[in-house]
Amino acid sequence: TKEPIPVLPTVHYNMGGIPTNWKAQVIKHKGGKDEIVKGLLAAGEAGCASVHGANRLGANSLLDLVVFGRQAADTTAELVKPNSPPVEIPKNAGAETIARFDKFRNASGPIPTATLRKELQLTMQKYAPVYRNSKDLETGKVEVAKVLKKFKDVGVTDRTLVWNTDLIETMELENLLTQAAQQMFSAEARKESRGAHAQENFPDRDDVNWMKHTLSYQTARNIEDAAITLEYRPVIDKPLDDEMHHVPPAKRVY
Repeated sequence: TKEPIPVLPTVHYNMGGIPTNWKAQVIKHKGGKDEIVKGLLAAGEAGCASVHGANRLGANSLLDLVVFGRQAADTTAELVKPNSPPVEIPKNAGAETIARFDKFRNASGPIPTATLRKELQLTMQKYAPVYRNSKDLETGKVEVAKVLKKFKDVGVTDRTLVWNTDLIETMELENLLTQAAQQMFSAEARKESRGAHAQENFPDRDDVNWMKHTLSYQTARNIEDAAITLEYRPVIDKPLDDEMHHVPPAKRVY
């Protein structure tokens, strides 16, 4: 016989997303009010519509996509009329993205992408696992911030433009860093347990203080230059019409 293969929990499903209204329109929450971001829609795993049951647990992932994916199409048809004039796009649209792409492709720092990704993975597994506690999360904020800063020293060895996995993994690492940092800071701030957030120092759900969405932001376009800030948005817990009665939140029991 051989030794059993070790199995290590990595991450619960990310159940957040880009804030949207029920019509799948992306919103910004400013001054206590939701503002629509014109021309931008999100649905499925990318979106967070603040609708009870519209999350990514079990089969709801498909349900969410079918319901709000269709709604995104209906919203688009409602807003974009036949023979509408073409949208005016700035002449330099996409230039910043291309410049960032070239910066990655020609990055010559001393840290290989795989090395930094491994450090990020171990940091998240150690300080923000499935079951969290206050001490580890506080330490995790410090440690993940250090990993972010190291991204400026990443190096790419393949300069080609065909099937460049080194470049793709570096771009993916930027996304992982963004997700990880905002998850760590958001988790540390939430003094309760709710859904996938199991906080051992706060084992109960606290609807009085924490029945609200976390809105996390990075303060700069490039993650290696950014800090993480948090704001909050109320949960829409009442129906928008009289077709369905209000379902109050209840404790999850088995």
